[in-house]
Amino acid sequence: MKVRDIMTSTVVTATPDTPFPELVDRLLHNGISALPIVDHDRHLVGIVTEADLVSKEAYGGRRRRALDVFADVVAGGETRWAVKGRGRTAAEIMTTKVETARPGEDLRAAARRMVEHHLKRLPVVDDERVVGIVSRADVLRLLHRGDDDLGRDVAMLLADPLRAPEDHAVEATVSNGVVTLTGTVRYPMDAPVLSALVWQLPGVVDVRNEATARDPDPRVGPM
Repeated sequence: MKVRDIMTSTVVTATPDTPFPELVDRLLHNGISALPIVDHDRHLVGIVTEADLVSKEAYGGRRRRALDVFADVVAGGETRWAVKGRGRTAAEIMTTKVETARPGEDLRAAARRMVEHHLKRLPVVDDERVVGIVSRADVLRLLHRGDDDLGRDVAMLLADPLRAPEDHAVEATVSNGVVTLTGTVRYPMDAPVLSALVWQLPGVVDVRNEATARDPDPRVGPM
């Protein structure tokens, strides 16, 4: 499964000169949590998130407490949130160091990056141009599958001679996303191969491989 398979291709964006009220309106109107910021050639130059905009209320303008301002001075300068809180355009608010994904990237790798960096979404870029966006919700929808649907995919995999090990007699049952493999494979080394293949299917919660081998693994002689 690749990022292109689940990404949203119609992306709501803004430009660096987009004013603050318009940024808020685009987020609320479209029910999204972030806006990729692009130049006139759709090259990605930054991103504005809900947190960036909320900093206006938290830190912006003259509403800041004098004690907070004094703390910034003692610390050697304003926090990045205080700086964002004064911003009036996307260019003054956006984060310029943006984690991205590629259309042909393995989805698992992109999902790991989202989890490890605590990101809700990843802009998808091709030749530095924004071509899509993938969110946590997109990944969750991929995992939202019934046992019957998942069971059909497992059965197709087991019947595929180009993917499944040769001469196996393995069947699968699925319960609450847990795939149980029973039957026989020819060699012991075939069993973990089957498990790895099943794990690649979207929606798999766990794999219980109870398949047994009929023959010992073949010996590899000296080269």
